[in-house]
Amino acid sequence: MSRKSKFVFFTLVWVMGFAFILLEGKVLGRVLLHAGGVDLTIILIAYIYSHGSARQAGLFAFAQGLCVDIYSSGFEGLFVFLYLCGLGAISLCSKFIHLSNPRGQVFVTGVAWLVVKALFFAMLIALESNLQLEESISWSLSVPLLATAIMAPVFFYLLDRLSAFAAAVAPDDSLIHAD
Repeated sequence: MSRKSKFVFFTLVWVMGFAFILLEGKVLGRVLLHAGGVDLTIILIAYIYSHGSARQAGLFAFAQGLCVDIYSSGFEGLFVFLYLCGLGAISLCSKFIHLSNPRGQVFVTGVAWLVVKALFFAMLIALESNLQLEESISWSLSVPLLATAIMAPVFFYLLDRLSAFAAAVAPDDSLIHAD
């Protein structure tokens, strides 16, 4: 894959991530009730980590967290911290489990999702002492956890196809053609 096609591909991934964040609260909340738990950003971070570099994934996680912090009315820097911790979980898990196979993708994104949500609730409890959690929170969190984890191989496949499309659209310009 040439540098130009990589640039086109990762630009599309960044746009997809920002579009998900901007649409998540408004559209997805109305269409899919309680869709706030399904996190495409974790899947995209895992994909960039496995197909790009840790630096690219870190920049993506930071930018996505910053975008969520700007557009939410929560604590500043909370989602930057959460997505970077999710990247840490992805990095740690990928040392033992390969992100190249679907089972590894399901497990690693599931663990990263759990880390992000556990830290989110821990930070909310630490920062707001009047927060009351329901007793049946495990059922309401298990569905988005499973949905995010099971969607990971599907999105990895779709992103691989998008990568192949970007390579076809933006061919390598470094070849010199002789007449």
